[in-house]
Amino acid sequence: MSEGQGAGGARGRHTLMMTGRERLELEGVQRVDSFDDKAVVLDTDLGRMTIRGENLHIHELNLEDGRLLLEGRITSLAYEDTGSGRRERRNLLERLLK
Repeated sequence: MSEGQGAGGARGRHTLMMTGRERLELEGVQRVDSFDDKAVVLDTDLGRMTIRGENLHIHELNLEDGRLLLEGRITSLAYEDTGSGRRERRNLLERLLK
């Protein structure tokens, strides 16, 4: 999967390559929010992503280049849509509270 500039990123490149269900190479990573051997939650150029599995290990993380290499048994990968609707609601609330 490869797409152009996403909602969140200046890098504008998001690439995901999974080999089997045991190795994931990801470009477009902005931040890792949490991780353990069962789940990794991160922000990408295209939104929040949650990867679930067993014996997950981050073998490479380079936020400057936006790269992540993850190994383990991957059971699911999901994007959470946090599009502009949430930002618009927050901005409206901020304007009302001024």
